[in-house]
Amino acid sequence: MVTKFKVLIFGSIGAGNYGEDDWTPETDVIIKKVMANEREGNPLNAAQLFLSIADVPYTKTYVPMSVIGNNPEYCWKPELRVSKGARIYAKVYNAGSSAITPELIIEYEEA
Repeated sequence: MVTKFKVLIFGSIGAGNYGEDDWTPETDVIIKKVMANEREGNPLNAAQLFLSIADVPYTKTYVPMSVIGNNPEYCWKPELRVSKGARIYAKVYNAGSSAITPELIIEYEEA
């Protein structure tokens, strides 16, 4: 099956602030991979990620966004089925001292 991509965009997040984004699939999907990226090339060590899928938190409180990984070979691969209309929600808190522009890339297949 052909995979597709969805990007959750948080915008520029200043030190001590947060950004959030969500996605509600229009069909049943299977999440194959989730990757973290920083548009300006800054490290994501101080970016704290909260992620919930269909109202189930997959991060207990927050995790450093860098643990998700940014390489398709070395990233989170949940193989998670998500029903049509279920909300995928992410919030990124910047615990660092300079602005970041993070995004979360979701690779998925329609189920």
